[in-house]
Amino acid sequence: MGKEKLTIIKADVNNEVTKAVKPKFIKLGKMTFLASCEVDSSVAKELDTDARFVAKLYDDATKEYKKLLGEVSLRVKNADDLGSIMPLTDKECKEVDADIGKIFAKYQSSIEGVANSHFNKWKQANKDRKKYRLKVGCAIVLGSAAAIGSTASLAAGAVTGGVSIAASIYGIAQSVVSVARAVQKVTSDIVKVHSDLEKALKELVSAYKTQSKAKVKAKEIGKEFLADFLMVETAGFNRVDKHLETYKAKLKNIDRDVAKLGKELNKLLDQQSKLDKEIAKKLGKMAKDRNYKSKKIDGLFGAMEQLRKTTAKLIKDLEAYHVMLKPTEKFRDDTDKAVAALRHKDPTWAKWAIWIGSLGLSTSVSSIASGGENLVKAAQAIEQGFSALSSELS
Repeated sequence: MGKEKLTIIKADVNNEVTKAVKPKFIKLGKMTFLASCEVDSSVAKELDTDARFVAKLYDDATKEYKKLLGEVSLRVKNADDLGSIMPLTDKECKEVDADIGKIFAKYQSSIEGVANSHFNKWKQANKDRKKYRLKVGCAIVLGSAAAIGSTASLAAGAVTGGVSIAASIYGIAQSVVSVARAVQKVTSDIVKVHSDLEKALKELVSAYKTQSKAKVKAKEIGKEFLADFLMVETAGFNRVDKHLETYKAKLKNIDRDVAKLGKELNKLLDQQSKLDKEIAKKLGKMAKDRNYKSKKIDGLFGAMEQLRKTTAKLIKDLEAYHVMLKPTEKFRDDTDKAVAALRHKDPTWAKWAIWIGSLGLSTSVSSIASGGENLVKAAQAIEQGFSALSSELS
């Protein structure tokens, strides 16, 4: 009597896992799974007419196969994630092969068990079937996994995120330098304008005091005197007014540039935080877990720490600069009140003319400018750190 093989499961596991996981850093070996039952030809004909039995057998066997597929896919994904950090070693590839082999063996046993259970029930349902001989078996082919690429996958893989963030940090650092230089330029401008404004204001107050001495004694200080005073000192008043408007504009520019500098520094802090997390997750912990001893990774960490310190110092310098601007803003407001009062012929105008002397801003703003330059150096060091690490691993 002839024999026939009834196929229960026939699958290209490699193809299905590859579609599900899309591995980039591990190349899977050949993986096929075939579960079948050898029966006499007469049995095969009888089974062909029992659609309910066949459907139930296939359904239950397929459920087990899907579990196999899920476990193999998970193991491959874990290996691929690991390979995205640093390429898999030969030992790690062999571990993947061994684990997949265990998964196949586990589900070979379970699928054979499911099939035998169904066939036994089928035979018991009819005493004439007890004479039938059925042999359930599985044929498995497993190849070997291999790492894709060299250790340069560090740069091409997950740590690409870190390299990208490093580039972003460098871009922000350059922007910080640009804004810091703008702050330095406008500070230099306002120091000069302040000197011009204070000088013009002092000259106007001096002229007022000289011309008002006799009037004070005669108690004749009033709008008429102030009108006459403004006519005589038109040039002096206009000079103060002109310098005041320039002074206001320069301070407005400082406010704008300092606010922009603050935003850039906040972006920098955000990117630093992202980079810290990326490196801790992708390089630090994983390299440690896999006992990878790098000669260059400490240099990268050192550069990141230097950037943190430089950023913190620049933020501190910016805060100090804000404090030093307060007298400048008060001088602007007081001079504005003095000019407005004189324009309205208010005899109390001179009380608003208060001198503050040297602004002391030059030293403060130079530290901000140099801080920006230091940021660029630190950002460059991070990029160089990534480059050195990538070279070491390639």
